[in-house]
Amino acid sequence: MPIEFSMNVLEFGSPNPVSFTGRGIDRSENGLGFVTSFKLEPGFVIEIRQEDGSVRTAEVQWVGELDGRLRVGVLLYNDINCF
Repeated sequence: MPIEFSMNVLEFGSPNPVSFTGRGIDRSENGLGFVTSFKLEPGFVIEIRQEDGSVRTAEVQWVGELDGRLRVGVLLYNDINCF
């Protein structure tokens, strides 16, 4: 299943939202695993677009390599507990 996610990248000192894609591998109630070619790091905060068009905030928990691509595990935040 395709995954669309975005994060703010500093450009000339100002945050600039940039979108990326990945492919979902597994999902639990509180997390999501996917592969992507974009280099994410533990601690990065991303926004994941859901099938219904809504957005969930998530924090990258771990990153590993899988067949030359990056496998990422994220913790999904509850909207009311986000920041």
